[in-house]
Amino acid sequence: MQLSAAVADVVRSLLADRGWSGRQLARETGINQATVARKLREESAFDLDDLQAIANALSVDVIDLMSAATRLLG
Repeated sequence: MQLSAAVADVVRSLLADRGWSGRQLARETGINQATVARKLREESAFDLDDLQAIANALSVDVIDLMSAATRLLG
């Protein structure tokens, strides 16, 4: 598994925990909905600005988000 896939896994998990859809994440972050969908499907990677916006929207620290993704890599 690559880091970008692990990050997408963590974001999907956070969304599921909150009962949010990709559409709601797009609204909360200002990231285009189609872009969010592509990134959640791992067709492209989240960039650092995306991760900061997502962390802010989900009220988590971006470092914690990245640490969770790194743990998935084993």
